[in-house]
Amino acid sequence: MPRRRTERGECKIEKQPVGPYWKPGEKHPLDILDAELEEVRGELPGLLEELLTAAQRTQIRVRALLNDEQTHSDPQVPFTAADQAARRMIVDRFHNRKHLHHLVTLFLLQRRRHLMGRLRTIQAALDVVNGLLDEEETLSQEFLSSLTKTEAAEELHSGQGTEESEPQDKEPQTELTREELRVQGINESLEPILSSVDQSRRLLREFEAQLPELRRQLASGRGWFEVFYVPKRHYKQEVIAYVMALQAFRERGSPIPQHVIDALHPQVARIIQAGGETFPPELRLEAYDIIEVGPYVKYRRIDQKRTYTISLGLDNDYPPYPFVPAGF
Repeated sequence: MPRRRTERGECKIEKQPVGPYWKPGEKHPLDILDAELEEVRGELPGLLEELLTAAQRTQIRVRALLNDEQTHSDPQVPFTAADQAARRMIVDRFHNRKHLHHLVTLFLLQRRRHLMGRLRTIQAALDVVNGLLDEEETLSQEFLSSLTKTEAAEELHSGQGTEESEPQDKEPQTELTREELRVQGINESLEPILSSVDQSRRLLREFEAQLPELRRQLASGRGWFEVFYVPKRHYKQEVIAYVMALQAFRERGSPIPQHVIDALHPQVARIIQAGGETFPPELRLEAYDIIEVGPYVKYRRIDQKRTYTISLGLDNDYPPYPFVPAGF
């Protein structure tokens, strides 16, 4: 199968015939690289300013959050203004529920866990950032330290004046042929010139490997409201009449009235005759009067692959005991 054709990018260097007699200093299509280098140099300070601003904004936000966390020692007190607003919303919506306290605690707990998930994601991203900075020679601590020492040594040397150093004996260089000069240095590594990106790739792979767990932490504890009804059932009058008539037939030999037999589903009658007391789902409507009581509401959530439930019953949801639904 042929490979899919990829769209080519914009051609930056014009194709112009350049003969073998071109000499350094003459115009050449590759001279555009000088302008491109200047353009990149002009973009770099702005990019560094944006990076510094983002780092400072991150520091300010994290410091403010840390101050809020350290201000309150009572775990029931919301820490941030956003938490306080969330707590008021919870109370406004669920003030008449029996488990208001548990709902407030649970929702604030989930907010804390989501915050911790975001902070862990930020921490992982910052580890990548600092790792990338360490790999870049011009930004690494080792380079900056050595640069400072070099500048200090140069200042000290310039203050003491320059003295001509004694000439050192140099090993005589072997003259190379033109063919050898053409391939000289070709097989040497380019990493000292272009810098290695192996560590950057490793950092990105490690960050990508953390993403599933980071996503899980951000999504953990999310729940849902569930509205449901509770079915209540009792035997139909036809079933009760047939059971009583069958018992009279077996005890006294009294015949079962035909209208009692006709009022009951034949399969239900056979189950009763066999001594059965339960009926399959397809016969329940033939054997029972069913009333659905409700609606009832619960808040359900999944944590560590287990489902937890908090009832959202009202404060005055206390039916008489024993509870008998209307119509029974």
